[in-house]
Amino acid sequence: MIVLEESTGFRVWRDHTRNAPGLGVASDRLEACMAYYQSGGFRGLFGNPSFGFQQDNLDFLSQAKDAQWLWFWDIHLKNIDALYELDQINYMGIHPKRPGIDFERLPSLRLVINHWIKKDVGIANSKIQEYNLWHYKPTSKSFDGLEIPSGVTRMEITWANPATLDGLPVMKKLKELQFHRCRNLADLSALPRIAPNLTKLLTTTSSKIDTTAGVLDHPKLKMALFDGKFVIGGEDD
Repeated sequence: MIVLEESTGFRVWRDHTRNAPGLGVASDRLEACMAYYQSGGFRGLFGNPSFGFQQDNLDFLSQAKDAQWLWFWDIHLKNIDALYELDQINYMGIHPKRPGIDFERLPSLRLVINHWIKKDVGIANSKIQEYNLWHYKPTSKSFDGLEIPSGVTRMEITWANPATLDGLPVMKKLKELQFHRCRNLADLSALPRIAPNLTKLLTTTSSKIDTTAGVLDHPKLKMALFDGKFVIGGEDD
C-alpha cells in the first residue's frame, strides 16, 4: 500500500510484494528523494505523475544501483539508459511510452510486467521466469514472432487480440498460464504442443474460449479454471 509519510512528504510502499520497501520518485525534490532512498533502507522505486513524477529519463537510477524493483506507470520516458546500471533488479514494470528495452542486458530480472512495444528486444534470451504481457495487439492479430522468455515458468497474458495460440514458441518450463481480457481468444488446441508441462490454467473475461480442445486432452494439466468454473481439478488442486 502506498502511503504519504507526513514526516518526510514522500510516498512510500513498504509492503510491496517483493518484500523490499520502495520510495516514490518526486521530480521537484529529486536530490532529497534519492538521498532518502540511500539512507532509508529502500530497495525499490516507483513513479506516477499524480505522485509528482515528471522525469523524461531514468538518470536518477545512477544513485540507486542496488534497486531490486521498479514500477513506473502513466509516464513518458525518452531515455532509459541508466536502467542497465542496475545489477540487482529482479522485478520491473514500466508503461509503454518509452524507448525499447533490451531485456538480455538485465540478467538479474526474474519478474516483468511488460506493456508490449515492437522495439523491445532480448526477451527470449533473458533470465525472466515470470512474465506478464499486457496489451499485445499487433495488426496481424497473431502471436507469430512474439518473443517469450525461454525459461518462463509462469505467464499471464492480458488484453491480447489473437484468436488462437498459433505462433507462440514451445515453452517447456511453463507450469502456469493465465489469460485475462483476451476477448478474441477462442482456440487453445495448440496448448499441449506449446506448453507440454503446463499444470495450471486460468482465464477470466475471455468468454469465447473453447474449454475442450487442448485442455481436456492436455497430458499434464491438473487444474483449469475458466471464469470461476473448474473444467479440470478443483480448489484443492
